[in-house]
Amino acid sequence: MITGIIVKITSSVFYLFSGLIWKKIIPNKVNYHLIFYRTIFSILFSILTIVFFNFFPLTDNAYSSFFEVDVYFWLLTLSICFFSFYGLYYFTNALKNGRYSIVTPFISSAAVFSFVISILLYDENISIFSISAFVVLMLGLAIHQADSFKTFRFSKEIYLSILCAFFWGVSFVLYPIPIEKFGIFNFSIILESCVLLSCIYLLIIKEKKIKPEVINKSEMGLCLIIGLCVAGGNITANFSLQQIPIYLNIIISVLFEAAMLVIGIKLFKERLKIRDWFLIVAITLSSILTFF
Repeated sequence: MITGIIVKITSSVFYLFSGLIWKKIIPNKVNYHLIFYRTIFSILFSILTIVFFNFFPLTDNAYSSFFEVDVYFWLLTLSICFFSFYGLYYFTNALKNGRYSIVTPFISSAAVFSFVISILLYDENISIFSISAFVVLMLGLAIHQADSFKTFRFSKEIYLSILCAFFWGVSFVLYPIPIEKFGIFNFSIILESCVLLSCIYLLIIKEKKIKPEVINKSEMGLCLIIGLCVAGGNITANFSLQQIPIYLNIIISVLFEAAMLVIGIKLFKERLKIRDWFLIVAITLSSILTFF
């Protein structure tokens, strides 16, 4: 359990840094152009990681043959991966069109979709403290976005964030299904390959080409860093799904939204309101309840 929590925290740190870099690079670029380049790097880093850990497998099912899985399961796995891509697509669009301090905490609502699906699909023992942590977390999010919920007139940043939360929240809970068959590392490669194919698909239907315009060296360098963070985040996140219950994965992921919010506020010069601080307090209280 402790190892799984540490690995999940490591994964969240990777995603935290990738999110910050996305906000720096995305405003003046087409989102799937940058996703295309970052995915090439993330696939490269994933392959290097697989080669390195080939002699030190993390779990008994870290590796599995691509050829031992039947066609129907392949179709299920690809469906999950292509579905998941739209979480990233809408996340980058939300960062492009919205404020970091709003988009980041609102995407925490992915926990709602994840929590419900995990209860329906998996037989997990959920303690009263974990349920309380989830309720506190959702209450904080509800208060943070109370005005939007009252009017149902969501801004573009909120609309895109909700879509991101839905696609990521649902797909995250489905990941253990293909991981069990393919193994942690192989599934990471499949997932990133589907992201790259999705970018190519968007390029074809939107721009009638299969390769985006070349970006400058500094932007390419940032895409490389994002790719590294994503590769590390994906592998450690998939490993944590094997070590700790899904509900605990969900809660730990959301806890890091507080850190991302504070860092983002300082980095992007966005002001914190009272409701922002209320959300941070709710996330902190939720983190305390998680360890009981």
